[in-house]
Amino acid sequence: MKTSIILSILGFLTSIQLISSASIEKFSTSQITLHKTPPDVIPNSYILEFNGSPPKDQSETFMNSFVKSIKNEGINYKVRETFNQKIFNGVSIKLDNDKDIEKIKGLKCVKNVWPVVQIQRTEFKIEDNNNNTNSQNLRDSIGLVDDREQSGSEVKVGILDTGIDYKHPALGGCFKTEGCKVQFGFDFVGDDFNGSNDPKPDDDPLDECVGHGTHAAGIIAGEDSTNNFTGIAPKAKLGAYRIFGCNGTTTNDIVIKAMEKAFEDKMNIINLSLVSGNNAWFGSPESLVAEKLTQNGIFVVAPAGTSGDKGIFKVSSPSTAPGVISVASVDTDQINSFFIQPSCDPNHKIQYLTQSGDPIQLENSFSIVPTSNVTNSKNDACDAINEDLTGKVALIRKGGCDCTTKINQARVAGATAVVIYNDVSGIAVPEFDSEGISTPVAMISCEDGVTLFNHIQKDNNLTVQFPSENVLINNPSTLKISAFSSFGPSNELDIKPDIAAPGKNIKSIFPVSLGSFKSISGTSVSAPFVTGALALYMQNMQNGEKSNPEIIRNVIRNNAKPITIKISEGNKTSLVASTILQQGSGLINLSDALSSTIVTSPSKLSLNDSANFNGKKRCLTLTNIGKETTKFTFNHLPAQSINGYDGVNLVPADSPITTNSFANVKFSKSSIRLRPGESQDITLSFTPPEKENEINNSLYSGYIVITDSLTKKNSYVSYMGMKGCLKNLPILDDQSGAPFIQSGINNQKFTLPEEVLTVSMKGDDIALLGVRMAQGTKILTVDVIPAEPNNVVEPPSETQPKPTETQPEVTIQPTETKPKKTNRPKKAQPKKTEPTKSLPQETDKPTDIPNKPINTPSNKPTETPNKPTKTLPKETDKPTDTPNKPINTPSNKPTDTATETPNQPIVTPTVTSNPPTITPTVTPTVTPPAQSTGTDDDVVTITSTIITTVTPVASATPVAKRSFIKIYKRGNNKLKARAFDNPETNLLVPNSLGTIDDAQFVPRNDNSDNNQILTLQFDGKINKLDGTKDVELPNGQYRLFLAALRPFGDPKKKEDWETFTSSIIEIKRE
Repeated sequence: MKTSIILSILGFLTSIQLISSASIEKFSTSQITLHKTPPDVIPNSYILEFNGSPPKDQSETFMNSFVKSIKNEGINYKVRETFNQKIFNGVSIKLDNDKDIEKIKGLKCVKNVWPVVQIQRTEFKIEDNNNNTNSQNLRDSIGLVDDREQSGSEVKVGILDTGIDYKHPALGGCFKTEGCKVQFGFDFVGDDFNGSNDPKPDDDPLDECVGHGTHAAGIIAGEDSTNNFTGIAPKAKLGAYRIFGCNGTTTNDIVIKAMEKAFEDKMNIINLSLVSGNNAWFGSPESLVAEKLTQNGIFVVAPAGTSGDKGIFKVSSPSTAPGVISVASVDTDQINSFFIQPSCDPNHKIQYLTQSGDPIQLENSFSIVPTSNVTNSKNDACDAINEDLTGKVALIRKGGCDCTTKINQARVAGATAVVIYNDVSGIAVPEFDSEGISTPVAMISCEDGVTLFNHIQKDNNLTVQFPSENVLINNPSTLKISAFSSFGPSNELDIKPDIAAPGKNIKSIFPVSLGSFKSISGTSVSAPFVTGALALYMQNMQNGEKSNPEIIRNVIRNNAKPITIKISEGNKTSLVASTILQQGSGLINLSDALSSTIVTSPSKLSLNDSANFNGKKRCLTLTNIGKETTKFTFNHLPAQSINGYDGVNLVPADSPITTNSFANVKFSKSSIRLRPGESQDITLSFTPPEKENEINNSLYSGYIVITDSLTKKNSYVSYMGMKGCLKNLPILDDQSGAPFIQSGINNQKFTLPEEVLTVSMKGDDIALLGVRMAQGTKILTVDVIPAEPNNVVEPPSETQPKPTETQPEVTIQPTETKPKKTNRPKKAQPKKTEPTKSLPQETDKPTDIPNKPINTPSNKPTETPNKPTKTLPKETDKPTDTPNKPINTPSNKPTDTATETPNQPIVTPTVTSNPPTITPTVTPTVTPPAQSTGTDDDVVTITSTIITTVTPVASATPVAKRSFIKIYKRGNNKLKARAFDNPETNLLVPNSLGTIDDAQFVPRNDNSDNNQILTLQFDGKINKLDGTKDVELPNGQYRLFLAALRPFGDPKKKEDWETFTSSIIEIKRE
């Protein structure tokens, strides 16, 4: 049976009982099923990336080199997809013999290898109100409320989805001919493709069986006057790239091929309607290609995902790529809005709302008069108005007293109508006591109020009309984040999602064969709103912006509107933002983006966690992109903090808890004055919420508010950080009954070190290793080691041959010691650690994690001196840049403390009678040898634990973990040589007999009813370091050693790995 890591559904938790002990029922071990291959991996199929960039005049150089190399190795294969080497220099193949992939990994021309995997179409829900004939104003949903000639003309938008029903009247009813909206496209799969069978591509991307791609096309560019339907950018040109059949999934190599086709067709924007798993990682090949597209000036928009019920760190790839715009969803109940028509500009319509939802019915034109001579009055019309307003409309600023008082003062002064403008950004429904008031009342936005006031100052004879025209808009009083929208951040603590758009119950076109129109919900419905908005913005952008797409992304984020809520503390009511983990920069507002006078760099600030905090001094660059010199002032809009962990087991909870604890921000300047085109820096200093305990690992966030003193418009810069240490959180969830090994025939489970599972390795009589991930990890590896420490297998060195396929039989019985089983930190104790000498380097991103897959070094060891090192290398925020230096083992001198600090590596001392870093409940029975004098023949102690020693920030005492000690010999430089061959695992396990398998970018598991577990099959075969696969082990006793790299971890540091050593597996073949 083929060895592989699989993701298998174990079923439902029997129950979760939140009682005083906070115990969790363990998984039913009877529900594990065996799979010969992972269900989402295409057998024997791989994506290969070649080394280097191809010369312009030799585009086939790398492919030719690969074909020649693979032919010399005698490898039989079939090409699945070849790629445009400008975007992705590689190929996808299917091997006749899967073992040949190890030979391919060793080829000089091959840089990276990924398995071909299935990718799910993003989830969406068809709503029940599809008989509703009312049309939504999609353009207003993105804040476009005037009659500007915004149409998206000449902008090309590629849609990677289920295809498009271009026969629909709203799309022109044709394909690739004059007058057709859909001018480009290709079908990469065919109707019958389900993700696991062979695709049947053709040049017709017609969608008549699913509808999702057609719905997205309608939001972006649909236009149907008969049904009163208009998309965001009705004159944009569309490209339909079909990557899904009528049922099932697609594959990542097909997605890459479609993205490259869109690049070849010169699409300006690509809308991706797919999710590569809700794993919050950036590093999959399709996300790398998406990022490469953004670096080539193409905007890529992707849904954040619909896993809002599965807790934090669940935003979907490829939206996690840094340059990809990740879109969240908001619920937008719609109400009627109406327009005020000023005489100064017939094309300018000012939107207003009424309390009743009915328009103001006044047929004539009326003079409009401000009741204050300034726009920032704190008590406008709160006292008697000393002016005759008979036959006039009163313009009053909100604030200082209730609206009822203001309306009565205007009514007494004789006003025919009252227009109130908001005292904060945006529009709102006026709230007042209507009893006895017959005077019509309208409310407009703060921005429109200031504009109207300025018009009046220029023309005292200005009049306004109230036409009967109306339009449906988002109700500002009911805006909220959709419950299904996924929580961020990314696993690197980057801010994701980036922005939000309407995604609940959105009506758009559908294939004619499926009803022509339907309302659906999902973040894949939100993404087309942003795509359409970008098309409109691109139509209007200046040449300088065209050369720098990052400016546009920043402007769009700066001008989004955070969704806010009111909180009450005693008699005080405050306005705060909802967490940015679900909304990013807020609800997209295209009108403000088009008229923006400011852009910042960056437009979002990731502050990292407490151990790597980089918020003490952050620089923000502001540039005036308006036409007038103006003053910009700064304020702080805090957002609710999120406690995303269950508080007991330190694993992400399904429903994060919001808390009203906020960060503080200090500004180096309270305001700055900028001329058009001028830039200036300010410095921000952040202080995490004092109320939050670091053990809770809460995620705090908020917005820097930048106000233009002329227009009164607000722009925003989002920020987010973690109060706690992400690196200290458990990766392996032992509260679920895992990790464990289990029999493949009778489902008996083994968890204790001394337990023995005897297997024949025949048929299903094999061992399963079950692991549940509480956090994501970039690297997950499993080695096979002898059952007992005395059975040391010497690693190969430069002077020794590599191990043969036959290893000595291992039969020594284990000790009967039962170490304490726990991997949870104790209650916080007062902190006693010594202060560190230096702070981490400030960066915007987690410094220990590169944004690309970790490449395994070659097996050739580097020549190193035999002389031992006397000092440990200094740990910095960045990974070590010297991968070819040997791994130096700490000396035998015990340290004074085992507390982990941000800038000081944890040193594991040699075994003494009283080890300072481990406090086991029962002392292991293995007797350590006497301490040596520190020569090359001394002894290295490695402690394998479920969770390596974790010291909470508020505690100076290491926490005891389930541990057992192993003694390994390090003589003659052999350990150093072996650690080089495979630094990810053999740094930890110098007596590894070989690996079972490894995986990259593993997500955390859901805590919902669909609990999942990583399951690995051990059939008695290993993969050796020389590339030989499926080497059969002789009869004997072994253990499986599991290692997961911690967040921000350096693979070359032992303390950055979390490990587990299994019960004994005894192989007794018949």
